[in-house]
Amino acid sequence: MATCGSSSKTVAALSASGVLAGPIAGGQLVLLSKPLGGVLGIPGAVVGYIALTVLTVGGVTALFAVRRQVPSPVAGACALVAGAGFAVAGWVSAPWQFVVAVLVAGAAAGPLVVTGRALAFDSPGALTRWQIAMVAGVTVTAGMASLCYERPGLGLAGAGAALTVLGLGIVLAKHGVTPPGSLIVARGSISRRYLLGYAVAGWIVGGTVLPALHVLLFRWNALGAEQTNLLLLASVPAIAALMLPGPRIGAVVPLLILAAGGPVLVATAPGRVTLTIGLGVALAAAARAARGLDLAVRAEAARSHRMAALTALTVVIAGAGGLATVTALGEILGTGSGLTVLAIPALALAPLCVPRAPVRVSRSPLIAQVLEGEAP
Repeated sequence: MATCGSSSKTVAALSASGVLAGPIAGGQLVLLSKPLGGVLGIPGAVVGYIALTVLTVGGVTALFAVRRQVPSPVAGACALVAGAGFAVAGWVSAPWQFVVAVLVAGAAAGPLVVTGRALAFDSPGALTRWQIAMVAGVTVTAGMASLCYERPGLGLAGAGAALTVLGLGIVLAKHGVTPPGSLIVARGSISRRYLLGYAVAGWIVGGTVLPALHVLLFRWNALGAEQTNLLLLASVPAIAALMLPGPRIGAVVPLLILAAGGPVLVATAPGRVTLTIGLGVALAAAARAARGLDLAVRAEAARSHRMAALTALTVVIAGAGGLATVTALGEILGTGSGLTVLAIPALALAPLCVPRAPVRVSRSPLIAQVLEGEAP
């Protein structure tokens, strides 16, 4: 039987592995699509399509993990496979080898990410660390993209190597951890409005980040170190926002409305400073809203491993939809107009993202209300 210390270390290792496989390695595919295409001898847009395919494959395997028990040794094996795939993809120069490697890595990454999140839901501290680590992964991948722009495979290979080492440690651990009940809800169920809240948060972030970085490119199509540095700066406030206590569920609606203002600011006042501020507002407010939703879901459906996994998938799917929408509208109306349109459904749906009669709690001091995103 696993001890508390050993299980917590295993959960921490799974969370770190999910960050390496998701935001860091996956982020390298997106942010460095153009230079990776140069190494492979294919257009950068093709690498972007490959990254989208990897995300789809990972989503399918993650759904499978939602329906099955995935003990930590199996998740560790997934980390080993994903790490090896990303490491190989970072070193090869033949397109077919690259495609096979990243598809295998993506398929293994899906169960790894959702299992790590599901197990993190067992403890408020582990959940907070998982949330912070995921957002910090965006900061790290932006920095790696800036440093590795001339050698784009280096960051991908490095992330894969680190993931392989972590996976090996998880597999060889003396004590394993298994999400109970095949990832089913152990007590209670949650309002479907919460799932809508996750979708709105994902929609805003997914539709804002890459299009916002392209606003400064004008007639150029390739992201450079300048744009990835801006993403690095914009992601830091989101990390700080997750370190604050709360928020209460009543803060989620205003936070989502605030997040929707981020892409509008980017679209109406394009420039390095305003872009960084707008992107930072969108990331920080959306991350804070997602944290509030996580706390509410955990309170209403304790040890809800299935919901922990499904809510993460909801964010990813909605994010892909937001990006696709802005990209399509950008071809017709321009990226700025696409970012503005992105905010409209978010603003319309935000008031519907919490139950009409949330659990009443005592009023907190003014400073706590401000930190939690609520009006006094």
